[in-house]
Amino acid sequence: CENAVQTTSAAPPPPSAWADAPPPTAAGPPVGANAETALVNDLSGVHDSEPSTSRVLDSQPSTSRISQPREAAAMCPGSITVAGYGPISMVNAKTNKPGHKTGTVEVDAGAGIVPHMKGRSYFADACKEGHYDSRQYSALQLLGKTMSYSVDLSAASCGCNAALYLTSLHQNADTSTCDDYYCDANKVCGVNCAEIDLMEANNRAFYSTFHVQDDGGGMGGGYGSARRDWNSTVYGPGARCIDTRYAFKVAVSFPVNAKGKLRAMEVTLSQQGKPCHLPVRVANYNPFGRDGMQELSDALVAGMTPIVSYWGAGETMMWLDGPGGDGQGPCNKDTPQRCGDSVRFFDFAIEDSESIVHVLQ
Repeated sequence: CENAVQTTSAAPPPPSAWADAPPPTAAGPPVGANAETALVNDLSGVHDSEPSTSRVLDSQPSTSRISQPREAAAMCPGSITVAGYGPISMVNAKTNKPGHKTGTVEVDAGAGIVPHMKGRSYFADACKEGHYDSRQYSALQLLGKTMSYSVDLSAASCGCNAALYLTSLHQNADTSTCDDYYCDANKVCGVNCAEIDLMEANNRAFYSTFHVQDDGGGMGGGYGSARRDWNSTVYGPGARCIDTRYAFKVAVSFPVNAKGKLRAMEVTLSQQGKPCHLPVRVANYNPFGRDGMQELSDALVAGMTPIVSYWGAGETMMWLDGPGGDGQGPCNKDTPQRCGDSVRFFDFAIEDSESIVHVLQ
């Protein structure tokens, strides 16, 4: 969801009032929605679990160096295996946005997907060097399923944005101003389409957001400038539940009701060796008075393409990680010049989520 313009909502109540307060309004312009970002305004949504003796993923803090964006690598950097699905070819973007070169995204069987600053890459069924074809982009059908992965954001500090999101890329027949059929809800390359942000995050903030094709601001939950489902005691460097100096796991589920319609996006962050995990639920999305849940349900049925990116240099991320209206956000200022060279996504899996199917009474 690159270059999104989001406005800050009214400041949430102080911590002592969180337990009785309604869920906070997500960042972004008003969309006529009754937002249900279930959880946790008193952090009751921070789920304690049995302490683990397992090692923390990548138990040494990253030493990724700070650097300028690299020149783009080959269009076809390699492939990964998604457990429960099979092989995926990665297709690197042609340009980051019109007139701006894209950065490198590397693929390694051991390390996973490694986007460098300004890098963007698409999941595909095949990749042919020098030839972009939207029909080759993967159309993953995730309704009623859970997609999980691990991510290392240790080098991505205030002002950086490591993103994994879904758009209707496979169905887009317009080559776009980026010449690779890219589309999203903010029309970064001139074409808009449905978008679901599984995460836009750094080691201080984490957002998950719904966007119908013409709602660039969207509605979501997490922790950052205008979202207070968690706080810095449970997410961030040295935090109790997710210590972002190390890699952690993200699981995103799309449960349905008895009619097969999307009921929510349910996101859970967990980390080996930690006594608690962080959930957030996004539902009841009604942008501009429309049934956004149905529109995104239809997009998921048609199949959506996962996209990874890493950006921040030359941009502002105050909408993601700034102090917000209450001054309680994670970053007082952005320092994109200090963004680490890269982030890493790995251990992808897709599985059925029969246990989370909700039946309407």
